[in-house]
Amino acid sequence: MTRKVGFAAGLGKLGEIGGKVAPAPAPSPIARPAEAIEAGEGDGPVRAAPGPRRNGKVNIAGYFDPAVRKQLAMLAVEHDTDQVKLMAEALNLLFEKYGRSPIASA
Repeated sequence: MTRKVGFAAGLGKLGEIGGKVAPAPAPSPIARPAEAIEAGEGDGPVRAAPGPRRNGKVNIAGYFDPAVRKQLAMLAVEHDTDQVKLMAEALNLLFEKYGRSPIASA
């Protein structure tokens, strides 16, 4: 099984192959948690733990015209709320339209 090599380490290997010794890569600005280091998990960056509002949630996304994002942002400001709450409201209206329970919450 092939071990994943980080981008900077791979560049260093290319330098060694070409007869040049590349400088050691700079340490990642994202610190790896002690558990990951002890477990020997990869050299890649580590994602920060999700905030308490996102625990147990998933991201749902789509690509829309920039005007859609602008209009959603304007609605959020006009109604003193945030875009996620407006999107939850829209999803619940969609669910109700198709006879499903309104289960989306922000």
